Amino acid sequence: MLELTTYQQALPVLPRNHTRINFVLVGVGGTGGFLAEDLCRIILQLQRTKKDINFAIIDADTVELKNISRQNYQQAEIGLPKAETLAARCSAKYGIEITAVCDWFEEDMIRTASWWNTLTVIIGCVDNSAARSKIHSVLKINSANEPASLFWLDCGNSNYSGQVVIGTHSNFDIVQASNNPDKPQFWLHLPSPVLVHPELLVPQPEELSDNNLSCAEIQARNYQSLFVNKMTSAIAAQYLLELTLTGGLKKFASYFDLKAMSTRSLYTSIDQLKKYYIPQPNYHK
Repeated sequence: MLELTTYQQALPVLPRNHTRINFVLVGVGGTGGFLAEDLCRIILQLQRTKKDINFAIIDADTVELKNISRQNYQQAEIGLPKAETLAARCSAKYGIEITAVCDWFEEDMIRTASWWNTLTVIIGCVDNSAARSKIHSVLKINSANEPASLFWLDCGNSNYSGQVVIGTHSNFDIVQASNNPDKPQFWLHLPSPVLVHPELLVPQPEELSDNNLSCAEIQARNYQSLFVNKMTSAIAAQYLLELTLTGGLKKFASYFDLKAMSTRSLYTSIDQLKKYYIPQPNYHK
């Protein structure tokens, strides 16, 4: 009953007015490989609205034998760049033009996010803090006084559980985040995923150059159930659908556990979002 009440009190999130959408999928390993296809289905629907849609896939890895059982790749693709092979396969299947970037994500890859009529959505499906830090830094494009032109949807999972978090601003100001601070009707901004989960920027042991973990220990840490990536992808796709097509996005973080078969979300109510508001010091004399 409490969750239902919170959802009823939530306000929808509305991006800036736009005629163009840039989808940037960073990382097409476990979750990203499945999400690429889900996103193609959303794009087919968006094209009916006559909006200009761009879709780019960014990943520097190649397909390995160990990827076949848990990721969206085939035996014949082993040794090929993940970004190129996934883009080619999805383009052929859905008739959508997709740009493949066989490299690691860098800030300067996002050049058009500030265009007045453009909405950019970065979908992060990465497994390291360095990549998340670079995505987080791009949020500076957004102005606190205007509707967000750039959203970051972060996807993560481990073993049998996962989470999806969406945000727009690293210095979340709840006073400026809505259309009317006295009587808000919708949100213009959401707190960055790293405000909700600061640990996203904390390096994992296997990321540190001086760690002493054995190969077996790293493998155990990174073990994932067969279907955890598909579950993460399904939840992320629903976020993207509501943000860009159907409207009515009223959540900013969702969590699931496959063993318990449970899900829960944090809804965009004032009481929930104000937890991430840190008032800035007033330096006026």
